[in-house]
Amino acid sequence: MKNKVETYIERFKATIQSLEHADERIKKQDIDFVRALSRIVETHPGIKSGRSKYIAEKALLISCALDMSSEEKKDIFYAALLMQIGKITLPDKLLTKPFYSMSVVDKYRYLGHSVESEALLLGLTQFAGATTLIRHQYEHYNGQGFPDGLKQQNIPLGSRILSVVSDYIEYLEGSMTGKVMYADAALSQLMIRKESCYDPDIVDIFANVLKGATVEELKEALAKSKLLAVATERWRKGFVMNSQNKHIKPISIVEIALPQLKVGMKVDRIYFGGQLYIRNCVVDQSIIDNVTKLAKNYGNNLIIKICLDVK
Repeated sequence: MKNKVETYIERFKATIQSLEHADERIKKQDIDFVRALSRIVETHPGIKSGRSKYIAEKALLISCALDMSSEEKKDIFYAALLMQIGKITLPDKLLTKPFYSMSVVDKYRYLGHSVESEALLLGLTQFAGATTLIRHQYEHYNGQGFPDGLKQQNIPLGSRILSVVSDYIEYLEGSMTGKVMYADAALSQLMIRKESCYDPDIVDIFANVLKGATVEELKEALAKSKLLAVATERWRKGFVMNSQNKHIKPISIVEIALPQLKVGMKVDRIYFGGQLYIRNCVVDQSIIDNVTKLAKNYGNNLIIKICLDVK
């Protein structure tokens, strides 16, 4: 199988050289090559058919929600279809063994297929971006991944996307835990590993992808989550400040309307859509701006309660 793939790649390189002045033909040749090579790889024992196509489709939806460039989307598409190519260098026995049951040595050998993919695709400059994404598909958000221990934003965004979608399939099939899971349970595995293994934003977007959200709905949900993140950070700062106060005065909790919210007020709680949005902080202009934006974009169903000192 490895010789077959290498022969196919070399033949493709020769074809591209003969088409170096025909951009459109090269572009079509690239797509046809990637799809054909992906199908060849998936005929190898232990590599499941259809997996790469699923990852490519879901990863593209996530990339659209993030407004990634056309070039970045292309790299993700190619990487998704080719991310298993390095597995053809592994023994069939290893490929048919669930990941959870592998020894530590075998696990590292298995993960090494991401680096082998890089070697196989070496010299295909049009796939350089995709090759980088494939190499880093097993990096962890906390920096404890493979092969380079990259952390958070240092991990290519495309790799973070591929990691979430690919591991979701692994959880469904039971390869990661030894237990086949329903969709909700598999998604829960991603959720509890946000910040440690996965980019939290990517997991949240993917959760909405699984619900069948459109690209526009994905973008709206992402915008809302970012506003909530800002509010949470403001709450943390306010909570720290309040916890350092040595003298606590008696207070009264009063509900006010949004236009009455002013800089310097002490917020007890703000509810949005029946859910707690922010609590225990001192209002600054950014909080007012965020709450106003939420009300404008998602409806003015706010409940604002402030603290007044009792004299």
